[in-house]
Amino acid sequence: MIRSFLFALLLGGILFSCREKQPVDYVNPFIGTGFHGHTYPGASLPFGAVQLSSDTRRGNWDACSGYHYSDSTIIGFSHTHLSGTGCIDLGDVLFHPSVNNHDVSLGDSLYLPASFSHQNEIAQPGYYSVLLDNGIRAELTATEHVGIHRYSFPQGMSNGLVIDLAHLLDNETIHEASMGFAENEVYGMRRTTGWATNQHVYFVAQFSRPFDIAFRVNGQFVPSVKTVDAQRIQAVLDFAENMSQPLVVKVGISSVSIENARANLQAEVSDFNFDEVKDAARGNWNKQLSAYMVSGPNADDLTNFYTAVYHCMLTPNLISDVNGQYRGADMQVRSEERKNKVYSTFSLWDTFRAWNPLMTLTDTSLLNNMIRSMLHFYDQTGELPVWPLASSETGTMIGYHSVSVIYDAFSKNIRGYDVEKAYEAMKISAAKNKKGTSSYLDLGYIPADSKRESVSCLLENAYDDWCIARMARELGKDDDYQEFTERSLLYRNVFDGQTGFFRARNRDGSWETPFNPAEVGRAYTEATAWQYRFFVPHDVQGMVNLLGGYQSFSDALDSLFLTTEKTQGHLSDITGLIGQYAHGNEPSHHMAYLYSYAGQPWKTQQMTRRLLKEMYQPTPEGISGNEDCGQMSAWYVLSSLGLYQVCPGSGEFILTTPLFDEAKIRLANGRDLMISANDPARNTYISEVYWNDEPVTANFIRYSQLMEGGLLRFVLDSNIPANSKSEEKALPYSYSEPGEVSIPWVSSNLSLFENEVWVQAGTATSGAQVRYTLDGSEPTDESLLYTVPFLLKESAIIKLKAFAPNKKASALATYRATKAVFRKPDLQTAGKNGLRFSYYEGTFQRTSDIRQNGKLVKTGICSAVDLSQAVIPDHFGLIFDGYLYAPTDGIYTFSTQSDDGSVLRIGGQTVVDNDGSHAAIKASGRIALKKGYHVMELLYFEDYEGEFLAVSWKKPGEEQMKHIGAENYFTGVN
Repeated sequence: MIRSFLFALLLGGILFSCREKQPVDYVNPFIGTGFHGHTYPGASLPFGAVQLSSDTRRGNWDACSGYHYSDSTIIGFSHTHLSGTGCIDLGDVLFHPSVNNHDVSLGDSLYLPASFSHQNEIAQPGYYSVLLDNGIRAELTATEHVGIHRYSFPQGMSNGLVIDLAHLLDNETIHEASMGFAENEVYGMRRTTGWATNQHVYFVAQFSRPFDIAFRVNGQFVPSVKTVDAQRIQAVLDFAENMSQPLVVKVGISSVSIENARANLQAEVSDFNFDEVKDAARGNWNKQLSAYMVSGPNADDLTNFYTAVYHCMLTPNLISDVNGQYRGADMQVRSEERKNKVYSTFSLWDTFRAWNPLMTLTDTSLLNNMIRSMLHFYDQTGELPVWPLASSETGTMIGYHSVSVIYDAFSKNIRGYDVEKAYEAMKISAAKNKKGTSSYLDLGYIPADSKRESVSCLLENAYDDWCIARMARELGKDDDYQEFTERSLLYRNVFDGQTGFFRARNRDGSWETPFNPAEVGRAYTEATAWQYRFFVPHDVQGMVNLLGGYQSFSDALDSLFLTTEKTQGHLSDITGLIGQYAHGNEPSHHMAYLYSYAGQPWKTQQMTRRLLKEMYQPTPEGISGNEDCGQMSAWYVLSSLGLYQVCPGSGEFILTTPLFDEAKIRLANGRDLMISANDPARNTYISEVYWNDEPVTANFIRYSQLMEGGLLRFVLDSNIPANSKSEEKALPYSYSEPGEVSIPWVSSNLSLFENEVWVQAGTATSGAQVRYTLDGSEPTDESLLYTVPFLLKESAIIKLKAFAPNKKASALATYRATKAVFRKPDLQTAGKNGLRFSYYEGTFQRTSDIRQNGKLVKTGICSAVDLSQAVIPDHFGLIFDGYLYAPTDGIYTFSTQSDDGSVLRIGGQTVVDNDGSHAAIKASGRIALKKGYHVMELLYFEDYEGEFLAVSWKKPGEEQMKHIGAENYFTGVN
């Protein structure tokens, strides 16, 4: 069987290579450039330092790559771009060709964007071309460090070019810039802060024709100079008309120096032969893409597949030069051996899920270089990177997923780095308090009233801690193994068994209320509670136990996809919805595979096939969310091959139905992995699986098996097979064993009760008994038995455990019941209605930055909280202060909804912490107030786009939150 398949595949490969179409020909770089895919269509090499592409917009969310398919004008062509991110940066060293004399009256713009039609646009791997409506044809290609332009100007028109160092894709700060020229060369540098802090770019541009040059500095032309230094610099170049030859420009870049940019240029492009570089780029891409050979009857599937592989190879990006030098995270120039490349642009929160596991199969050399790059970052900063870009740390997203990348590689025997240093870096990075680990360890969870995204942070930290625990065990570090194993199980402390969701808890242990699982919440990262309901990849069995067993778990998964609940609140990242499953964002990506952990693999096969068909299309809008540096595409590549690693580090790939009849993957060790399936276009379900003619009896296959090379053969059927592989031995790895009782829950709001409170408790495990204590001791099976709600009249610490025959006792649950102490008013009379406001301008990431970093522009009196005092739409802060009138004694609930951050303090106490929220998300808090006038302060800042602020309260005895009216605010002045 294997021998005949090998012959057939070899013959197919020969035939494939003789056809007109090669893998490179199936790639459509326009896929993902529409909707919110945020990809770019320009020219680059796999993982190269240059991404030379057209910029069509700037300054809004869909400008993250500089290009959006809905646009009809091009600003110019810049040399660095991001692929599929949700934040904006780069767009460095823009070239704008022109046939007109440059109009000084346009001010800083100097030139207008050029209109174009997509009918006159071509994008291929390593090549981009567009015929502008003004008659200029622009063509782009690239090497690793060099961008090459070819401009063909219309006859009889001037041949001009602007090199624009003032061009930005977002409202960044240009710290310094310089430009100069000599002979046929223009050179320069720019240092900026945007998403990436302190980004250095140096360039050297050489031209195939002589030119005249004039510099424009801060909007004014500067005559008769050879070099200029300023913040905003543009160079205007005019070339003698030469209609027989187009203008060719080659541009080397570096993060180190102009000398290195020139050395990169000289090493990679020897002359001005554009076509030679273009052909070499095509050949390079075709070689890389040919590591994946797939066949099937559907041309759209082939286009989607090879474009996905292409997108997987656009990041990370090279930051070391041909001589081995690079700029480190400490901004110092450093050197690495030339054989080892240094990379940045690690979208780790996204890519640890599928992109990194895919690379463990096909490109372990890249992974070793990545991990060495991470360890350089650790040496220079004392911490592994979270989301590094252009040698700096953006601090974006949550978790410390470098440890997932390292442990997954380590567990697969990919170890071309200092293992002991890697482990040290993992452990130290996990202890950084800015990730919430201080409260995490003290309380057993991250309190929602002191940190945003608390539930998501806890769940993702728990997985990362499992990675550290496993590596500690393999390195013989038993104490660390015990500590991090315990940390990896803390996710249970935010499971609310009554609702069946992971839910935010406040510092006093109470659940954050109100709770709506379909509402975009501050406790979750770019998600609702639905979309984080199943993120415990290292312990899916633990989730099964929490939900009360396999049937309850499967029912919960079904409800994820089938619920008719609509997402409440707006977050642009939540796209690609099926029920509350959101394929357009990463937290959902593993969920279709979880059925295979519950003995229902046919549901995995059914849903992954649906996602492959519905969420990916060969159109500009064909990616259902941000492409995110290859993660969306890696999901497609793996799933279409019939494989997915739910838990990186487990060594197991869950099986699903392949999309293609035949596939051959060249593995990183040089062997071939072959995959066959009978008529997958008609058959959805797996009947049998064979690995090298041996039956696979589990719902997964191990990495170690795949790397041996050979044939993975799927026998498919159009009907759900009778043999479902649901027995326990068929299920993938989980830390927990079956049969643990679900952690008890308390539904009562125990925070700030006035006189007394009834305590209602339970567990999701049917038939289990809940035992509890009130004296701080850990319950045993002989402690007080919970049967009906009980009454508390004083503050207490309630500890609960659940027990059932022949099952492991539950984890310990702790709740704090807190009797209210009412705050006395600051004034009995408070003068006129209104609030004082202070308006600041500046770039802020937290409310504490407003006074510290902002420029105070104006102050005054306003009638209520609103944003009418703002002068500019972006980058401002407002501080409101005065007195809030509480009309009666009682417990007050306050909420703020803000974009991008707000904090409400009453009497100096933080009541609502909604700081640095991700879009216009609500946060709430409670306080006990006596009737009267209480000092209040509200801080708010807006970063960019979507300014919004609303403040509400629920007064004692009321059921609904209401807007706080102007009649309740006072200045304290008569």
